Amino acid sequence: MRPEFAVGAVDVAIAGAKKNIAAIKSVPAESLTYENCVLAYDTAAAELDTVYLRITHLASVADTPALRDAVAAVAAPVADFYSSVRLDCDLYRKFVQYSQSPEGSKLGGARRRMLTQTLLDFELGGANLPTAQKERIAEIDRLLAVKTQKFSENVLDDTKSFVLNITDERDLSGLPAVAVAVAAKKAAARGVSGWDFTLEQPSYVPFMCYADSDALREKLWRASSRLASDGQFSNWRLMSEILELRAEKASILGRSDFADLVLERRMAKNGAKALAFVADLHSKFAVAFDNEWRMLLDFAVQKGYLKTPEMVPWRTAYITEKLRAEKYGFDPESLRPYFPMDAVMAGMFEVCRRLYGLRVEKIKMSAPAWNESVELYEVVSRAGDRLGLFYADFRPRPDKRAGAWMNLLEPARDGRPALGVIAGNLSEPADGKPALLSHSDVETLFHEFGHLIHFFMMDSQELSLRNVAWDFVELPSQIMENWCRSREGLDIFARHYETGEKIPEELFAKFEKSRKFMGANAAMRQLSFAQIDLLLHTRTREFIDGGIEKTARAALADFTHKYTEPVPTILPRFTHLFGDAVGYAAGYYSYKWAEVLEADAFTRFEREGLLNPEVGAEFAERILRVGDTIDPAEAFRNFMGRDPDAAALVERSIAADVAEASGGK
Repeated sequence: MRPEFAVGAVDVAIAGAKKNIAAIKSVPAESLTYENCVLAYDTAAAELDTVYLRITHLASVADTPALRDAVAAVAAPVADFYSSVRLDCDLYRKFVQYSQSPEGSKLGGARRRMLTQTLLDFELGGANLPTAQKERIAEIDRLLAVKTQKFSENVLDDTKSFVLNITDERDLSGLPAVAVAVAAKKAAARGVSGWDFTLEQPSYVPFMCYADSDALREKLWRASSRLASDGQFSNWRLMSEILELRAEKASILGRSDFADLVLERRMAKNGAKALAFVADLHSKFAVAFDNEWRMLLDFAVQKGYLKTPEMVPWRTAYITEKLRAEKYGFDPESLRPYFPMDAVMAGMFEVCRRLYGLRVEKIKMSAPAWNESVELYEVVSRAGDRLGLFYADFRPRPDKRAGAWMNLLEPARDGRPALGVIAGNLSEPADGKPALLSHSDVETLFHEFGHLIHFFMMDSQELSLRNVAWDFVELPSQIMENWCRSREGLDIFARHYETGEKIPEELFAKFEKSRKFMGANAAMRQLSFAQIDLLLHTRTREFIDGGIEKTARAALADFTHKYTEPVPTILPRFTHLFGDAVGYAAGYYSYKWAEVLEADAFTRFEREGLLNPEVGAEFAERILRVGDTIDPAEAFRNFMGRDPDAAALVERSIAADVAEASGGK
């Protein structure tokens, strides 16, 4: 697993995949079977998938100049190979011939879905195009692979380039002790005195929420808001190029825009339906969104945090926490001592044991991982089968990308268990204390573990039928977060790291009452990301000709508030949209789409028991295990007995006093 072996490994894997594809094409039409056509194609590039996933995984957790060079060297040939397969009319013809054969025409169930989806893949990939257009599609895929990788590298490099070093202890006023201890540890690791604060979320968020120094909050905010937007790491040109390439690809493939191309195989089906979904949720949150903001501004003026009812952007999080404390007597940091990392992990595993009958245990690694803080776990089913192994990597590092994610490094196949990773940038151990997580960290951990369990439990024979529609795939991850919000769930693992006591009833009551605090604003923030993503990929020319940032701000006027100065958008650092050749581009709405699904689905657990093993088993059987063997809308109906209803999401997001001020809307 060293960079110097990457190119050779990819070359060998591509050669093997090409040989497998050639074998399928050599089968006479009358001899085609499900096994030598569909299943053979399903696993033809499995070795290449594994090799490339591991290379790109290492680039996200252990970035080095040598590894970057290796990724750059293999990105184009890998993109070329996958393009060549999707554009191979001879291969496509084999599937058409098989589909028209006596056996193929009689397929049912998962096998019929596999064949249908594969044929659609070829059609969406351009297998029917003339030669010149095929060549351009291949060139576009190659360019996108390189440009999106560069986008991610720019965000990482610019994030690493900024450090706020504080040497005057008075400037630490207001900050939680844990944040101060971690900052001291970072400075010491850099060989300097004082305290280091960075743009990594575990460092940035506490500073913006609690630091009393308005000047330092402004400095940190300005560094974050201009991230990857100017200088050597600017992403504006790359964004335009990526958007134009995506739009051109969609046009060549006969689609009106990139959103329609991407969403054809997802629950939303097209960009118009996804935009309508966002508009519908916007209407449900709009009044509460304005009311919450007005309450925040009134409080800020009354307390002297603002001179006029117009928000200063670097004071927003700070004032929000002051209002939360006054309104509910609750400070989110007061929960941190109850969330030592090891206890949270153990509790998360226990929730999955009770719901799904899974046993998760840390095991010894047979070979070193990419960092000494990484741990290895195994997941065993109720029947005693090892479903998979996964690495856990949660410490922030300069060579690691921001955010949190789950990756499947290798699917379960031929009796071999799956291999995965859950990674994030969570709170670190410091000052002789264990890693104490914020409640947001806990939710992140449960979320990513939900993804992992989903992929480990899918067991279809066809690997491709374990690729779930992106607007459904967040359902299993987001629903897991509910068990770290309820008393019953928290009592399993939330213990004070020193005394071992559970969260006191008084503190939990404050937490419970504050859960919907600024909920409409949180929802609208996610909807704004979904909206701008869809608009960028449906009205691309308008954004490029009018200036992406200027046009984006105008398009989001109804999704954002007015500040004392223009607030830059997240776009230059939005790796979800631009840091991957596919990623969440034209699909960021998936988070809210799936949140509607999970909020509704969770009502069954609320009615029948949060840890009810029968409901858990039914959720596992009808949602988790099925993968893409059936249509996701059908899977949801199989569990709930009806189509989804957004009412549960709206109800759990808007506080009673805000709803009353909204006229009950």
